[in-house]
This record gives sequence, C-alpha cells and structure tokens, in this order.
Amino acid sequence: AKGKSRPLTFTQAVNRSVRYLVSVAGDKSIGSYVREDANNLRDALIAKGLSRASIKRTLSVLRASINFTTRELGLKDIKVFSGVYLGEPEALTHTTRRPIPIKDVYKVQTLCRELDDEPRWLIALISDTGMRLSEASGLIVEDIKLDDIHPHILLRPHPWRRLKTQSSERIVPLDGASLWAAKRALEATSNKFLFPRYCDEVRCKGNSASAALNKWLSSRVPSGCVVHSFRHSFRDRLRAVECPPDIVDRLGGWSVEGVGETYGDGYPLGVLSKWIKNIQDFQ
Repeated sequence: AKGKSRPLTFTQAVNRSVRYLVSVAGDKSIGSYVREDANNLRDALIAKGLSRASIKRTLSVLRASINFTTRELGLKDIKVFSGVYLGEPEALTHTTRRPIPIKDVYKVQTLCRELDDEPRWLIALISDTGMRLSEASGLIVEDIKLDDIHPHILLRPHPWRRLKTQSSERIVPLDGASLWAAKRALEATSNKFLFPRYCDEVRCKGNSASAALNKWLSSRVPSGCVVHSFRHSFRDRLRAVECPPDIVDRLGGWSVEGVGETYGDGYPLGVLSKWIKNIQDFQ
C-alpha cells in the first residue's frame, strides 16, 4: 500500500528491517512481539556493527509498519518498538561524513573537466551546489534553466525521485563547475533525463550511482570523504564567505525554523546566485 508510488529502496528498507526482526525473534503475529524482542533486536544490530542511525532507522521502519497495520485492521496499538533505549552515542558505531577540503574540491573539479563524461558531470554538478546525490541524479532537462540571467535548477519532486523534506524543494543557482556540468549534460542527453545512466521513468538508481562515484572518488579525496561530503563542504564554503545562515539553509535545502520563514516568497534568485558566485571567488 505504501510502496506503490515510492522507489524500490523503500520496499528494500522495509523488507530488510522485517528480516532483521524475524532472524532474531522469529516470524510471529505482530501482537505477539514483546519488549524483550525489541531489545534483543537492538543488541543484535549493535553486535552486527550497524551505526546508531541505521539501528534507529530499522526500529522506525518496524514501528511505522506495525502502526499502519494496526490502524488498517482496527487492532490495539502496539508500542513494543517505541522508545527503545539505544545507549549513549559513543557506545555505537557512528560515522561522521567529513567535508572535502577546498583544495581537493578544486582538484576533483579539474579532473571532472578533463574526463568530461556523465559520471564526472554528476560529481561536478554536486560539487558547487551542495545537492544530494539523489536530487541531482533524478533531474530532467526541464528542471534546468540556463537561459535565465541567473542560470539555475528548479529542484522539485518527480514520480521516480521524491525529495527528502519539504524544504528540499528549492531553486539551485548554477555557477562554476556546476554550470559547466549542467551545460555538458544537457548537450549530451538523448532523452528527458539529465543523467540517463542513473535515472529512468521507473526509478532513480541512487545506490549504483553512489557506488560508482565513490569508488572513483576514493583515491582522489581524503580518507572518509564520499560524494555526500561535497554537501558538508558546500556549507563550510558558504560559512567562509559569511553567508547568512537562513540563506545557507535555503541554498542547501536544510530545514528552516521560525514563523517568519513562512511569510513572503523568500529570497530573489539574484540574491541566492550572488552567494554561489561568492564561494567561487573565495580561495
């Protein structure tokens, strides 16, 4: 019911979470699970080496699945998987994504221009926009606006690729390597998708894109840095030019707070583009 309009990764996450539970506590009716089952699952996932975020996500998926089922079937609420204690953060494996140093960002961008192919266009596009990999790989030709005085992307949800949050839908100014990449991808595509290798009408192939791009990046950036690290670098680069925090959040699609943020139409494109240009000029 929930997976019909969602990507394959949604169903995979649900199946994986259920598989974890069944392997630890057995395949029982949902009303038969007890708190001990939830705690045993937590302990098994810790022993397996999963990160705190992954364990939290697994429990959240199970909780959401059970809550949906109880509502649909008119059953009593089942709270077994709510509020499971995960221990102190340092007790679990936690991976922090490191930002890519600016000198390495420039080095990767230079290599992308030299190789000049679809995977490198995707990396270059992300490097100067801070977009998530799924956001960039799911773009279509109509999302790219190069004829405007301020070239930009209209980042919006599509049937094959949802956006992570409501604030993820935004205008993304283009400059530097990202503008070059958008132009090259537009010139090369033979259909409506900007990156047809990684996206089609059915789904956005985020996992395969991530594996391929991270493999190429691994020897060209410091240890611990991945494609998503460009997003961390993007925020640092905006901080370095003293970009106002609310504009930083708008540019990166991070959640914004405060009642005032719900008023008006937001910053003009020219203002957003100015700050993207500023990070190009900053060394």
